[in-house]
Amino acid sequence: MIIFALRHADRTSDNEDLSQAGRERAVLLARMLAETGVSIAYRSDAMRAASTLRPLEQKLGAALTVEEVGFPGQDGVKAHIAKIVDSIKALPNDKIVAVISHSNTVGLILQGLGSGPVPKIEDDEFDKLFVLFRGSTGPPTLLKLRYGAAT
Repeated sequence: MIIFALRHADRTSDNEDLSQAGRERAVLLARMLAETGVSIAYRSDAMRAASTLRPLEQKLGAALTVEEVGFPGQDGVKAHIAKIVDSIKALPNDKIVAVISHSNTVGLILQGLGSGPVPKIEDDEFDKLFVLFRGSTGPPTLLKLRYGAAT
């Protein structure tokens, strides 16, 4: 299994949707992932996460299943992380997955999938892209990348 995990792209000053830089980063992400075989994407229910994924959804159409995972109840962050981790673990090992979440959840999602330590995503960082390789045997391998304009 291959899991692409990232924080939503650059946000506006009101923290709701994507800035121009964020929209450009989202288009780049779609270009990068469109031919990888990604067939399922998990994203938070925030507008900026939806906007980050939208260009990839437009490119792939029905070939991409999108699961929106909100932050329900008092334990919202924990529930969000657990839902995504449990859903990915239940998938067949040949799946390629994308996860678009937030600076405080991406690392914990990856750790829940067995990545080991994940570098912190700072509040002003939008260019980190993690790729987790989970095989049927052996420990997962985490690749740490940067994409688009540096932040």
